[in-house]
Amino acid sequence: MEAPSSSWHKLNFVEAAHNNRKVGGGVIRDHQGGFIASFEGSLRNHTVNQVEGMTILWGMKFSTAMGIRQLEIEGDSKIIIEVVKGRTAAGWKVDAILSDTRILLANLDNFTIHHIYREGNAAADSMAIVDMLQEGLQCCRSTEPLPVITKEILEKEKTKSQY
Repeated sequence: MEAPSSSWHKLNFVEAAHNNRKVGGGVIRDHQGGFIASFEGSLRNHTVNQVEGMTILWGMKFSTAMGIRQLEIEGDSKIIIEVVKGRTAAGWKVDAILSDTRILLANLDNFTIHHIYREGNAAADSMAIVDMLQEGLQCCRSTEPLPVITKEILEKEKTKSQY
């Protein structure tokens, strides 16, 4: 949960569920903890693993669209991390989603990907929870529209250099 090296960025992603609604969210930050972007989106009629897979894919698409070339990725789904690493399979629907993620990863200069417990993934978790109130995929490049709780988490983690 340490800050990435200089010139690297960090992508945190998470899935959340409430009343049969599944949403994913994430945060992209620079090596100093500075906010780059956040995203959240909901999917209906999908499994938890499919939503986790789509969430990391969304994060990868936004990261590469912003020209990020070195990326540290953290998520709280061990199975999704293991599938991305090629250590296990999760079923054809999830594997198909994550094959697109692996293609995007292969185009980066460098990346790391590892599991983090939900407690260490607070900013991404807050973005997923925000989507419980909205529909569709949203991405923002400013902290202005973010909920107060997300802004507080981002600032707290930035000052600790642990995010």
